[in-house]
Amino acid sequence: MRYRRQETLRYSFETPPPARFKLIKGGEKHVHSSTGKGQVIDISPGGMKLFTTVHIPSEKKVQLFVHTAIAQVDLSFTADVVWENQVNDGYHYGLDFIGDHQDKVIHALKEYRKTSQESST
Repeated sequence: MRYRRQETLRYSFETPPPARFKLIKGGEKHVHSSTGKGQVIDISPGGMKLFTTVHIPSEKKVQLFVHTAIAQVDLSFTADVVWENQVNDGYHYGLDFIGDHQDKVIHALKEYRKTSQESST
């Protein structure tokens, strides 16, 4: 499994925004799971780190549909799970977005920065 730490734009949140996700593909089979809850630890135009207490079986290729909002900008992605780390109270998953979401992510992060600066003044 690979890490994308070399990406030039990766934003780590001090207070991670909530996210919801569904398992949509496991191996070669399409599935429809119930909705899980998580938090966006960090995000880049190509992917994100998701925290959840739900264990996602990652032995086979797994795809998730993820929805979150950053600075009131709704973001929805289909993503491959590319790595998994167990942490004290749950799991971190590295997600690689399927498709080009660069403009949406950059727009959301600009709005987040604006609202963060306004609330600190």
